[in-house]
Order: sequence, then C-alpha cells, then structure tokens
Amino acid sequence: MVLNNIYMVPHGDELIDIPDEDSRKLNNALKELAENDSSDVLVILSPHGVNLSKNIAVVNTEYFKADTQLKNTYLDFKAQNERKLTEDIIKSTRDTTEELRFITYSGDISVFPLDFGSSIPLSFFKQRNIVLIGQSRINNRDKLINFGKSLYNSVQAYNKKVSIIISADQAHTHSDKGPYGYSQNAEKYEYTVKHCFETGSFEELYKIEQEIIDTGKPDSFWNLMVMYGILQASGRKMRLDYHYVEIYFGMMLAHST
Repeated sequence: MVLNNIYMVPHGDELIDIPDEDSRKLNNALKELAENDSSDVLVILSPHGVNLSKNIAVVNTEYFKADTQLKNTYLDFKAQNERKLTEDIIKSTRDTTEELRFITYSGDISVFPLDFGSSIPLSFFKQRNIVLIGQSRINNRDKLINFGKSLYNSVQAYNKKVSIIISADQAHTHSDKGPYGYSQNAEKYEYTVKHCFETGSFEELYKIEQEIIDTGKPDSFWNLMVMYGILQASGRKMRLDYHYVEIYFGMMLAHST
C-alpha cells in the first residue's frame, strides 16, 4: 500500500482546551483532517516520549495507554501496537533506532504510557493501531533525514494504509511570560518553518543556524528533519493549514497533498 497522509500536528493543551479563537480555528481544522483520514494505521513521532541521546526509540510493546490530564479535559484511551510494522521499521533502521520494550514483550501488562505529545494529536483520530516513535536530538541532520527516508520505505512496503503524524510545536521563546524567557530567534525560527511550508522547500530549515534552534527552543526541529526525509523519498508536498503563536510558543498545522 502507499503512504496515505503526512500530518504535522501541534500538541499544546490549548488545542483541546480552546482558550481563544485561534485555538478554536486550529482545533476545527485538525478535526476535519482527522475525520477524513482513511488510514488503517497511524505512525506518530513525538518529542515528549522517549528521548535517547544517540538513537531514535521505537516502542515495541503490545499496547499504549493515554493518561493525560489537561486543564479542562482528561484523555484516557488505549491503543494497540501495529507490531508487524513496528518490527519492520526496527529491522530496516538498525543504524538509527533502538527497540524499546516495557515491562514485558507481549500480553495484557505490556502497556507503554503515551506522552501528551502523542495523546493530544491521537485523540482527534478514530481509534486504530499505532506505531510510536520517540525523538533523538542528535546533532546530525543527515542522519535524521535518512531515517525519514527509511521510515517512508518501510511504510510504503507495508500491506495496509498508513498515515504519519509529526507531533511538533515550534519556538518556545516568543514571550518573557513563558517558562523559557524571550529570544528574538523565536521569530526567526518561526518564520523559517512557516516559509518552508509555504514554498515547499525545507532546505532553508536544514541549513538554519544551530544558535537559532538553541535559543528559539522548538521541539519541532528534529522531527521536521525526519519529515524532510519522508518528503524527499515520497515526492509529497505539505500544505500549511493554520499557524499562530499561543503566548510564548508557536502552533502550526499542516498536511500532505
């Protein structure tokens, strides 16, 4: 089967708690995309799950469990692992990934907790089997891109329709009211990412100065490099659906065309 869709989805609480009009518009846009998604399996890459220093974690347990308390909402659901695809990805990316097991390999107690970077985006989609991939903040952009290419090849060879969710928030230093303070590089990072989606070329983000990443404090950069590899291998383009800055951090929604 072919890769069905690619999504970049934010994971701020505001996406569900909806404190303002911008969050409402983004919520509605994501609901429409999710309701029309016809994939059999969802692969999600989250920056807030398992973060290894050298490799990318692929979680190989029987089940996943969301237990996420937001300001106004409690997310509580269970999802099954698409084991065959998970293990295909591990086998084809051994130079980049680490297999992660939790408690037991299989059975009812083989349940891995879903982080909010996974549970918030997944809560918008109809329940189906998933593959959970962590993030590594390795300072090797080509390695991340090559992993994206390998991930695409594994998905493309699979016998079910698969969509990939890139869970990502943008710069986190837009305001001194936030927990990370203010940096003028937040706006630079935000502009670069937005411009890449608008032009269809992510070369500008690939070449962005490390200082802008370090001081802008996004959690998106590493997963976006993986997405860049997926786009290179698949020939897909991304469409920017909605973008705004929620007090101190950027929230951006996009999907493949």
